[in-house]
Amino acid sequence: MRKFLFCLVMVSGVAFAVPSIAKTGTERSNETLLTKLDLEQKAMVARADVTRLAALSAPGLTINAPTGRVLTREQFLTMMRNGQIGAEEFERTVESVTVSGNVGVVMGRETFTPTSQSELGRTYGAVPLKRRYTNIYVREKGAWRWFARHANVVPTK
Repeated sequence: MRKFLFCLVMVSGVAFAVPSIAKTGTERSNETLLTKLDLEQKAMVARADVTRLAALSAPGLTINAPTGRVLTREQFLTMMRNGQIGAEEFERTVESVTVSGNVGVVMGRETFTPTSQSELGRTYGAVPLKRRYTNIYVREKGAWRWFARHANVVPTK
């Protein structure tokens, strides 16, 4: 009898845990939306669309740049305006999207070919750079805003 009760308790616990593991429609919808938004953010950088980047960026945007510097929102936008950040080509592959409450985390890989006059171009040359990246978005007043980024160049062997 004790074995039966133990099994019943274990099965009940699993039955209650399984629904919490499954993603809701809202979570899947947010993941799809963030994937699309992240690819749009990449396109904004590729086109140097500072107006749209400013609208997407949260006031506290902080970027850990692949040049080894931490940039504020204003520093980033200024560098975009004056060509210190610029791309000849830019490809991105989203590998993971996680949403928890009002925070979304997008991770993946990029191939970024900087312009020769950009900071990355002066550092590495105007050659394709393989990078890993993480973008963090925060939902404010029903809209996702770009809140933080980390990108690093993957060393070649």
